Amino acid sequence: MLGFLLMGCSKPKGGETIPFPSTNGYYTEGSKLMKNGSFQELRGTDKMSLWDWNYDVISSWGMDITRECIDMKCTSDEDLQALVRLARTKGFVIILTAFWYDSDAFPNGSTPYPDCQLLGTTPTLDPRYPVIMKRWKQIARLFANQSDVWFGIWNEPYDWNKANTASSEQWLYDASAITDSIRQTSANNILVVCGNAMGQGHEPFLEKGAQLLSGRKNIVFDIHAYSTYWKIPVSEIESRLNELNNLNVAPVIIGEFADNGTQPYQDIITACRETHTSLLAWLWGQYQDPFSSVFEQYCGEKRNLN
Repeated sequence: MLGFLLMGCSKPKGGETIPFPSTNGYYTEGSKLMKNGSFQELRGTDKMSLWDWNYDVISSWGMDITRECIDMKCTSDEDLQALVRLARTKGFVIILTAFWYDSDAFPNGSTPYPDCQLLGTTPTLDPRYPVIMKRWKQIARLFANQSDVWFGIWNEPYDWNKANTASSEQWLYDASAITDSIRQTSANNILVVCGNAMGQGHEPFLEKGAQLLSGRKNIVFDIHAYSTYWKIPVSEIESRLNELNNLNVAPVIIGEFADNGTQPYQDIITACRETHTSLLAWLWGQYQDPFSSVFEQYCGEKRNLN
C-alpha cells in the first residue's frame, strides 16, 4: 500500500547521536524475536517521517516499532540518522524500508509516481537493482550492528496475483542475493524480507525459508495482510501464523494491514494477539475510526512476553 502524505511537522534539528545501549540488543532465535534474552512482541505503525517527524503521539499509544518508508536515492545519510535518532529517543525499533527510487516527491527526485516505486518488481531483474544494492551497503555500514535499526530490503516485490507472481525459487534467489550483498559489509542487523504477491504471499517462507536461513541469521519474514489473500476466518489466519512459527526458521511479523481501516482488521488483530505476532498498521496519519480507536487500544495492551 502506498499514499503520499505531506505533513507540516518539520525535520528535527541536528544533535548528538544517541548510542544504542551496549547490550546484546535485538536478534532472532528460530521463530522468536529476542532482545537481551527475552522474547519480544512488538506493535507499531508504518510511517513517512520524512514528511511527519512527530513520534510523540505514536509513543503515547504504546507502540514500540516503526516501519519507515525511504527513497533509495533521495533519502540522505543525514535524514536516515535523524530518523534513527528520533526513533531511538522514544525507545523504538525502526525498520528502514526501501520503498522508492528517485521519487519526484522529494526535491532532488525526478521520477513520478508510480514509476518511482519498488513494489511489484522482481528485485534482481529490476534495472535499478545495482544502484539500490550499492545504497543498501552504504546504509548497512552507516548503522552496522545497531540492533534497533532493521533493514526492510524491498517493499512488496513481485506481481500481486499469485497466478502470476514469482515462484518460491525466484524469491529464494532474490532474498539470498540481497542478504548476502548486505552481509558483505559485516552488518548483522535484522533484515526484514517480504514474501511474494506484493507481500501477501507467505508460501515462499514455508517452501524455501529454511534454505534462506541455512548459514544465515537475523532475518524476519514480513507479511502484508490485506483482503486479497488474508480475508479469511480468524482460525485460518492463526493456523497460517502457527505453521510458520512451528517451522522454527525465522520470526514472522505483519508489516502492514488494515489500510487505515478500509480493509478487514479485527481478525488480524485477534490472530496476532493469540499467536503473539508483532503487528504494524498502514499508515500513520491516515487512520480512520473505528479502526484508529481499536488499534490504539490494542497497542496499549500488555504484551504476553515469555
